[in-house]
Amino acid sequence: MTQKLETTEDLRVRRTRKLLQQAFIELTVEKGFATLTVRDITERAMVNRSTFYRHYLDKYDLLEQYMNEIYELTEDQNFPAEKQEQASPGPLNLLKHIQQYADFYRVMLSAKGDPHFTQRFRQNTEKRFRSFSTQTPTEPEADAPQIDLRLSCIAYAGIGATTWWLEQEQPCPPEQLARWMSQISSAIAGPSLKP
Repeated sequence: MTQKLETTEDLRVRRTRKLLQQAFIELTVEKGFATLTVRDITERAMVNRSTFYRHYLDKYDLLEQYMNEIYELTEDQNFPAEKQEQASPGPLNLLKHIQQYADFYRVMLSAKGDPHFTQRFRQNTEKRFRSFSTQTPTEPEADAPQIDLRLSCIAYAGIGATTWWLEQEQPCPPEQLARWMSQISSAIAGPSLKP
């Protein structure tokens, strides 16, 4: 009986979080992130403010937890090591997610969004690339850019490509953009940093 009660409770928690996130996404598209309030979110989700605060500290915490969930969904953890030299599914999964919520990402990566979101998006991209990249033991050229600089450039290029894709109303499927981004990343990475 206790397990059934816990399952019901867990389902209610997940349902409430989903409603709050959905309201957050919709209202961000409509109003922009800066003007969005917890009251707006709770009214749209049809939950009490106290319910919101049981799950999140504020709208920034909701955004942070949402970003963590998206990062986990698109992480390459379960990708077999022998296939890692082929295309990585994480970036493609992320692009598919962005395509599904294009209006939200269009706002959040623009001036109406939150600078922390863009910074965190860039950091996640850099972290992901760092996780499946290895520096080869060969010595890089004396004047070659440092790995950290190249990873930062790759992350900014990823944001730029994603923003371009959203602004152009996704002129190509996410699979094509993922291939192009991979080519750009490889060009920036150079021979001593292999994805």
